[in-house]
Amino acid sequence: MQSKVGPVLVVVGSILGIALLVVGFLALRTAIIDRPIDSYFLTYEVTSDAGVESVVWTQAPAGDRTGASVEQSASGPVESPFTTEAVVAAGQPARVVATPTGEGTASCRVLKDVGRTNEAVLVEATSAAPGAPVTCDVTLPTDGTFEK
Repeated sequence: MQSKVGPVLVVVGSILGIALLVVGFLALRTAIIDRPIDSYFLTYEVTSDAGVESVVWTQAPAGDRTGASVEQSASGPVESPFTTEAVVAAGQPARVVATPTGEGTASCRVLKDVGRTNEAVLVEATSAAPGAPVTCDVTLPTDGTFEK
């Protein structure tokens, strides 16, 4: 009489092997694909009809993409349109402030992931009056996850 233990062990081993593969895949998905976002890749844009006197923006400190935002600046005359890229940590403010030259008006935008499928404008604004500075300010979310 043949033993049925061998085939049963093969079936049980196969089920356990498949279960381990599924658990491993789910763990990998959670660790890589569904991981929380710790920083954002942003593009700051400024345009003006009369030129730009100065621009101030925030970004994470050099070499520390999750640190508190620090200010960077460029003073005039600044070429319009002005664009710069920055990394800003989740939960930190992303801000650009531009002062137009003379009685000009200025506009600003803060965009995330420019050139990618999930590109989005986070905030945009225009000067309230001629000669007035314009501010685009948004606090970046902390509950986002990686978007493929």
